[in-house]
Amino acid sequence: MRQVQTGFTKLNSPGQFAPLFEQYLMNESLRNNRTAETATAGFNRENSDDEIDILAILNTLWRGKWIIAVCAALGVLAGGYQAYVKSVPMYRAQTVLAAEEKTEQFSPIESMVTGVSASDYQGTQTEIEILQSRKLGHMLVSKLDLMNDPEFGPPDQEEIESPSFSLRAAFRSVLMTVLGVEETDPAPPPSEERIRENVVSNVLGALKIENIEYTVVFTITAVSESAEKAALLADSLAEVYIEDQLQRKFAASEQALVWLSERLADLRADLEASETAAKNFNASIDLVSIETLEGMNRQLKEMRDRSDAKLREAQRAREQLSELEEAVESGERERILAVAKDVALNRAAQNVANGRATDASFDALVEQAVTRKRFELTRLEEQHRALEKSATELAASVEKQSADLVTLQQLEREVEANRLLYESFLVRLRELSIQQGIERADARVISQAVAPNAPFQPRRSLILAVALVAGGFVGIAIFLLRELLHRGFRTARDLETVTGYSVMGQIPLISQRRRSRLVEFILSNPTSTSAEATRNLRTSIELSNLDNPPKIIMMTSCAPGEGKTTTSIMLAHHYAALGGKVLLLEGDIRRRVLNQYFTLDDNKGFVSVLSGDAELKDIILKDERLGIDVLPGENASVSAADLFASAKFGDLLKELRETYDQIIIDTPPVLVVPDARSIALHSDAVILAVKWDSTPASVVQQGIAAVSSGNTRLTGLILTHVNPKGMRRYGYGHDYGAYGYAKSGYYQNS
Repeated sequence: MRQVQTGFTKLNSPGQFAPLFEQYLMNESLRNNRTAETATAGFNRENSDDEIDILAILNTLWRGKWIIAVCAALGVLAGGYQAYVKSVPMYRAQTVLAAEEKTEQFSPIESMVTGVSASDYQGTQTEIEILQSRKLGHMLVSKLDLMNDPEFGPPDQEEIESPSFSLRAAFRSVLMTVLGVEETDPAPPPSEERIRENVVSNVLGALKIENIEYTVVFTITAVSESAEKAALLADSLAEVYIEDQLQRKFAASEQALVWLSERLADLRADLEASETAAKNFNASIDLVSIETLEGMNRQLKEMRDRSDAKLREAQRAREQLSELEEAVESGERERILAVAKDVALNRAAQNVANGRATDASFDALVEQAVTRKRFELTRLEEQHRALEKSATELAASVEKQSADLVTLQQLEREVEANRLLYESFLVRLRELSIQQGIERADARVISQAVAPNAPFQPRRSLILAVALVAGGFVGIAIFLLRELLHRGFRTARDLETVTGYSVMGQIPLISQRRRSRLVEFILSNPTSTSAEATRNLRTSIELSNLDNPPKIIMMTSCAPGEGKTTTSIMLAHHYAALGGKVLLLEGDIRRRVLNQYFTLDDNKGFVSVLSGDAELKDIILKDERLGIDVLPGENASVSAADLFASAKFGDLLKELRETYDQIIIDTPPVLVVPDARSIALHSDAVILAVKWDSTPASVVQQGIAAVSSGNTRLTGLILTHVNPKGMRRYGYGHDYGAYGYAKSGYYQNS
């Protein structure tokens, strides 16, 4: 007991804890720095949400490099199979065709009359559609006998009767069998016409027509499994296009000849009829010459001018007669003389004034003057009427002669028009007859197709590159999905961030899987990464409370198989290495897993001590190899939870506290049974083990909540079963932890 006390005193001396305290301060400084860096990074992220951490993305993808590499390799294999095995080599040949200016057979007037327009053969789109037409397709199939070609022709009868395996057909058959649907009768074989149409469609699908921009040059590209056949297809399509163009021209010329012949007969009849009409009309009229008609028009004009002059003279005579009669009625001799303006009256008036004549003689002369005026008026009116009548008769004659002349001229023009049209059609008919024998196409081949030396498909390098990229993307998707669905913890930082509790240690996965050989592994590897990680855990526990270092340390987990028992044994051994007296208490009395590590009595345990059936000193097992004492459990007839919650168990721990420097209690999982929660009430430190890359965050949160209920405070967490290779593979090898430097030379026998 004194030796134990001495060891305990040494352990608690200031000199012993000075290095530990310095290491604690260094760890706290590192942790604070890391926290500050995290806060700064968080602040930066908040102020630059749109920035992308390229390094983090690359680091994430690097963790899945093997999945991505395998998927990329599978993609390359699939691409190689498609490129080198599945795909059929395809060859491409090209013929260049130039369209020339089309020869016109008709003048624009005749083209509009006949309905044949030279523009029907123009336009690049029209020519492209003609080259792609099914008519040319049928001509090409017939020319090259493609109905019997294995590439474009119908499948063989044997292939129809014994079709090759089809995954789709097999799936359909299985699905119909499962659903209980009867197979329908096969479709009747296609007709000969339907087969030919399918062949034409296949051939047209292997051809591509393009127009070189701003030119009348067309390229005919043919694709086939044979290089020679590809060139033959392109050249043959150009040939049948030219042949079809010639046939269309011959047909159009023949149709034009027939139409012109029929139209010429009609025009001849029209010409003869118009000539007869003009001749008969000319014979039925008494037509003077144009010069005579013009003289008659001049005579008519002169006659009308004379008539108008006589009319004006008659009007003046009437006015003079009226004034004279008014003067006679007034009896004023001076007025009569002024109006009459007659010399004889003036002389008679002087004679009357001289007394040489009487008034009666003067009045007689006045009466004679009035009579002469009346006679003059009558004569002028009769002359005007005679001239007007002659002018009317002459005008009627001129009008009739003019109308007859116009009619005759119209008939003569119609005769001339019919003659010109007839002669024009006659000339065209003769020209067309001559042209029909020398007709040529409006297109020519300027570059014949050449059989290619190598296939253009499959582009194996491109297929492999695409397959590589596609496989890589599939691998990235699989890896990211796996990462998205992952719920475990791979770093202490992640565990601390999620839970808010510090991680006190990270225990690597021990290569020794047999529990019975764990003690041997611990003793033979004193400087391994697991040993150093356990020492680091021991230091963290001691530094968790410098004023009152924990003596009773409870180790639990959320679920079975998380390494808490192995960690408890290793922790007990490394506490004993400091010279103190250490007890390992088996708190999991339901499963009693310590039997697999130590040779224990299956019948006796501390339950017998609590019941008074055995002495404590008789139950404790001393393991000289590890330098620890082991207090095993035993199957109890009462509830284990009630047993650990009893006052007797508390008294037992008080007694053990007086005897041992450290007591490590291995308890059952906290989420499975409530035993650990009862034991935690008597513990100085409660450690929750979390299995690396396995235990989900929700389970850890539930475990923390279960342990922290009541008056119990969780001291910290540990990551167990940490795989150093896995950490490096995931890109976390640089993170804080002993396993991160496994190959740095600090550890041996790791």
